[in-house]
Amino acid sequence: MENLFFKRIDNSNASTNCRNGLRDFVLQHPEYLNELCTIALDTNYKNHYKGVWILEMIAEKQTELLSEFADSICGGFSSIKNDSAIRDMSRVAFFLGTSKKITLTEDQEEKIIEICLDWLIRDERVACKVYAMKTLHFLSKKHNWIKEELYNIIDKDFAVQSAAYKAAAREVLKKTKQQRSSPEISD
Repeated sequence: MENLFFKRIDNSNASTNCRNGLRDFVLQHPEYLNELCTIALDTNYKNHYKGVWILEMIAEKQTELLSEFADSICGGFSSIKNDSAIRDMSRVAFFLGTSKKITLTEDQEEKIIEICLDWLIRDERVACKVYAMKTLHFLSKKHNWIKEELYNIIDKDFAVQSAAYKAAAREVLKKTKQQRSSPEISD
């Protein structure tokens, strides 16, 4: 991995200009996507989260570019433990799981569903949980069983969660028409 691209990611920082520059470089040179995925998913590499930042931005801007890497990305979700990477990976899962420009395999969808459910029940930051909820809501249109599971998790955790979580939960429950008469969840 010792090349110019690797060094650019290694020396990058969280500033918007730096991240945008790397995103634009990869969009202009998609031949670096494989290397970006390798960097982002290599949890033994201390700065892999910087690759995840760029991967997220690619997923947001042009999700279809990640189509051929969806298998390795989905397979790598559960190995990501770095707090600086988990939120961004939840957005990658969201963009992959909700994209109308790519078709995921059943296995890839299953891995997205599994990690989103894990993120919801684990002690993760609110943003991660919100993207997990939104992804699961979208996938529940195809996998109906998700609606009940999502409702049960939200209902169980609602009282102890933040205002941002509660707002997102209400929105998701309203959209899935699963909002019940539970006093904890009603407006």
